[in-house]
Amino acid sequence: MEFDAVLLPARRERMIAQGLWHDRTINDELDACLAACPDKLALTAYRVDAGDVRRFTYRELAQMADRVAVGLSRLGVQKNDIVACQLPNWWQFTVTYLACSRIGAVINPLMHIFRERELNFMLKHGEAKVIIAP
Repeated sequence: MEFDAVLLPARRERMIAQGLWHDRTINDELDACLAACPDKLALTAYRVDAGDVRRFTYRELAQMADRVAVGLSRLGVQKNDIVACQLPNWWQFTVTYLACSRIGAVINPLMHIFRERELNFMLKHGEAKVIIAP
């Protein structure tokens, strides 16, 4: 399945002129933070059910995203492939999103409350190559 983000030329030019869009990806931004301040806090996650607080630096976040990207690649995920992800609002979702972005895959977030009927529909129509669930 091919994906191409459409940004109308007039809107694109206006957004660039206003300084609202810099033609940079999330990977560009993560790599810039990694170069400038690798040990600065990038993400704090708190799980109410576990009472767990986790903090990650840009270096740790990038390393985890790269490891997951390698794992997805080994599973055969390539650019434009779809990775379905059914996770609650956990830090692992952020890592999965960044990993997909690293390899050019598209993430299809599925609500964690979806069950068999909804998942069957979403997975059949979404053409996911891989599904990630807790």
